[in-house]
Amino acid sequence: MSSTTDRPKHLSPEYWHQRWLDGQIGWHHDSVNDHLLSYWNSLEVTPGSEVFVPLCGKSLDMAWLAEQGYSVLGVEVSPKAVQEFFAEQQLTPAITSQGEFVSYRAEGFHLLCGDINKLTSEYLEGISAVYDRASLVALDRPQRQRYAKLLADILPADISILLVSMDYPQEEMSGPPHSVPEAEVLELFGNGFSITKLHTEDLLQDSDRYSDKGLSRMFELIFRLNRG
Repeated sequence: MSSTTDRPKHLSPEYWHQRWLDGQIGWHHDSVNDHLLSYWNSLEVTPGSEVFVPLCGKSLDMAWLAEQGYSVLGVEVSPKAVQEFFAEQQLTPAITSQGEFVSYRAEGFHLLCGDINKLTSEYLEGISAVYDRASLVALDRPQRQRYAKLLADILPADISILLVSMDYPQEEMSGPPHSVPEAEVLELFGNGFSITKLHTEDLLQDSDRYSDKGLSRMFELIFRLNRG
């Protein structure tokens, strides 16, 4: 992965730290994601399994997964996000060092605070599925390529991924969230995964989330990826 010095400023860890410190976290939703509710069961993941949530922030989706009987492994660069998640869940985590990360554990949640690029397969040995709502779309194209390669390299066999992506004219809005259309999803993951598009939602017609951005079109795309 690229070093901090050769990343665009808006994609550096410092950028994300500052966004959390300033409370500029438009990607965080105050409710569980509708697509998670609708399509999670399509992965057929056995309750009791461990689910990996990359770039997890303090997402309430993790709490929903835990309520369904899963244990959650998350990775997040911002200590503030991790600390707020446990505070809002009224949990007091045990905090230790674990390799390149600071580890927070409490009642079904294990959040690793640090750079996702430092993950190795050893951290993910026990997981059965991945939930990516805001990771892939947070990255520019070169970083998306490295992220996809990282997942291909370190995820265990027989893994399923629920992926939420976006498709809009990138020149009409600067990300994040970035546009990652279906063709790019196939390019990034097609060699290692079978890919099924589960749903396309017209965000300009069905939601007011981006109605003020002046976009000509914007779609949310939901995919199931299977390996093994």
